[in-house]
Amino acid sequence: MGWKEILQVVLFLLAWVPVSMLAGYTLIGAEPTYTQDFSIYNEDWNGLSQFRVSIEDTSRDVRSIQASMSVLSRENGSAVLVIMGPVQSFSLDVTLVVYTHLLAGGGVLIADDFGTANNSLAILNYLMGQFLAGTTIGNQTKGLLSFTGGVLLDLDSYDPAKEPRLPIIRDFTNPYGIRPDQGFLTQGVDELHLNWASAISPYCLLGQAGIAWSTPRSWCETNITDPAPDPVNETWVGSLPVVGAVDFSTEENPNGGRIVATSDPSIFTNDMYERFSGNRQFASNVIEWLSKSDTTQPIVFCEELLAVPWNSGEFFFGMYLSRVLWLSSLPFISALYPLVTALGIKKYLPEIKKPEVKSVSDVFLRRGQTYFGERMAYYRTEGNYARVVKMLYRKMRRGLRKQQNWTVYDPKKLWEVMRYKDSKLKKAEFFALIDRIEEISADSHMKIKESEMMELFFFMRNIQSLLIDIR
Repeated sequence: MGWKEILQVVLFLLAWVPVSMLAGYTLIGAEPTYTQDFSIYNEDWNGLSQFRVSIEDTSRDVRSIQASMSVLSRENGSAVLVIMGPVQSFSLDVTLVVYTHLLAGGGVLIADDFGTANNSLAILNYLMGQFLAGTTIGNQTKGLLSFTGGVLLDLDSYDPAKEPRLPIIRDFTNPYGIRPDQGFLTQGVDELHLNWASAISPYCLLGQAGIAWSTPRSWCETNITDPAPDPVNETWVGSLPVVGAVDFSTEENPNGGRIVATSDPSIFTNDMYERFSGNRQFASNVIEWLSKSDTTQPIVFCEELLAVPWNSGEFFFGMYLSRVLWLSSLPFISALYPLVTALGIKKYLPEIKKPEVKSVSDVFLRRGQTYFGERMAYYRTEGNYARVVKMLYRKMRRGLRKQQNWTVYDPKKLWEVMRYKDSKLKKAEFFALIDRIEEISADSHMKIKESEMMELFFFMRNIQSLLIDIR
C-alpha cells in the first residue's frame, strides 16, 4: 500500500471521528460538556448559559456557529451576530461576513478583551472606510474599531471588596454629544461591573461614539502581573470608553446595520450576569437595540473563535466543515464550489467504464450470429426502430406458428393462450399493444422513439418466453 492509499485511509478514519464521538455519547447516555470561556452552553461561572436562556425567554431563536461564519450570509441581514471573547484572530471569511452583514442591515456585538481581535479588525476598518467618511466625526477617526490592550485600572471607581482591576462604570455620557442609540442601551442601567477589562481606542469611531466611560484616574496597564502598577509609562491614560455603539442608518437607508462593541465580555458571564442587575439590563438592551426589537431575528453566537477543546465533537466538525461551508455560502464562490469539488475528487475516483450494451437480438438469439442479428444491430445503430419492431414481430409470428402448430397467426387465438400463461395480462392493454405493433409493421419508415421500441420488445419477449422458448 502506497503513501497515497495510507493517507486516504487516515483521512477517511478521521472524517468519522466526530460521528463516532456523537454516537458514543448517545450509546453511553453521556452529554457533551462545554468548559470553554464564554460558551452559551457552559453553565459554570465563566459561561453564557444564563444570557442565552434570558434571550430565549423573549421568544428569540438562539443559534451557535461552530464551523464557519459564512453561514450567516443566508440570513440576509435579519439576525444579530455575537462575537464574544475571541481567543484567536478572525479569519478572512469572518471579517467579510461581519462587513456584508452590516451592509445588509444586520446587528453585530463584539465583546473583546486585551485586544485579541485588533489584527483582524484592521481589515474590517479598511473595508468600512467609505462609511466612516460619511459620519459626523468620520474625518477624525482611525478606523471603525480597535482595542487598547492591557488591563483597565480605575482608581476612582472599582469594587471595594476587590481591586482596581474590577472597575465599575457609572459614566454613561458622551463627550462629543454623540448617542446613536438615543440613550436606549443604558436605559435602566446605573452601573456596569467589569472584570479585567481593556478599553476601546478613543481614536476609532466606536470609541468616539462611546456610551460608557471610565473615570479620569484610569489607565490600561500592559504589565498585568505588576503588584504595584503605575500609569506613568502607559500610553492609554485618562477617561477611556468601554462601550461604543454606531448606527449606520441614514435618511437614504433607514434600515442600516448597527454595531455595539464592549471591551469586556465578562459583563455577560453567568457570575457577573447573575450578581449585577445593571449587567443584566445592559445585556437585554443590547439585544433589543441590535435586533431593532424584532423577536423573529435569530441571535447567532460565533463559537468557532473560542478555545474549543481539541477532543470535542465541535472541534472536529468545525475543522472539517468550515472550508465546505465557506465555499458553499459566499457569493460567487458558491457557484464554483460544485466544480471545485468535482475536480478535487476526480483523480481519486475509478475510471468510469461504459456499460456493454447488448442489442435486442442478443436476448433472442442464444447462440451464433445470423443475418437476423446483423440486421437488428444495423437498424438499431441507424435509429430505425420501426424496422426493429417489424423484424421482431415477424420472427415472433413464425415462432408461434411453428411451436403452437398454427396454420395461420391470429391475435385473438394468441390472447386465448396468453391469458392462461400470464394472469396479470389485461385484455385491453394486450390488443392495444398488438394493434400498435401491426401499425408500425405496416410502415417500416415510421419514426418511433427507442423507449417505445423497448416497451414493445419486452412485450414480445414475454410472449416468446412463454409460448415459443419452451421445451
